[in-house]
Amino acid sequence: MLAAALACGCGDGGGATAAPTASRVDAVTAAPAALRADTLDAFCDVHKAAADARPFAMPALDAPDPPPAPPAPAWRWLNVWATWCKPCVEEIPLLGKWKERLASEGLPVVIELLSVDEKREDVEAFRKEYPATPPSLRLRESGGMGAFIGALGLDSGASIPIHVFVDPGGKIRCVRTGAVRDTDYGAVKLLLSGA
Repeated sequence: MLAAALACGCGDGGGATAAPTASRVDAVTAAPAALRADTLDAFCDVHKAAADARPFAMPALDAPDPPPAPPAPAWRWLNVWATWCKPCVEEIPLLGKWKERLASEGLPVVIELLSVDEKREDVEAFRKEYPATPPSLRLRESGGMGAFIGALGLDSGASIPIHVFVDPGGKIRCVRTGAVRDTDYGAVKLLLSGA
């Protein structure tokens, strides 16, 4: 009975024929600008156009001597993490895979890890146990984290992991709190393509 009611649909019973159902292969016209804004606004906690974006400044680092040279002008993806943060650790292999995939699609990105661990030895021990972990910068003082988070446009309650996307002009275009998932690849690709 319910199936018959659903098959008939709603209407005034005036004999009008129902519109044909769309095939799953029928094309639809999308609004690219709206799609980009919606996609990136959903992915980023802070999302700015280049003209409105803040310049990026690296926080004070516990860096080796000499400090690392700034990367050449390119998209940069700074991943703020810690060895004790399970979602942070779980997503690191995914970031490496995405870096390779993005480069193969003509969207190279420099991925940098920034640890907020208390001691350099914690990061070194972690990398010995998990040698596939890329080298990581480390925040000099954990007390400096609040100012850095504020400079990114986040409130002081933001938690790690934090993803910071800096465009080739050195502007913060997207900041995301929380781990990335496989389903986020499209948003990252869209962002790096200049959206």
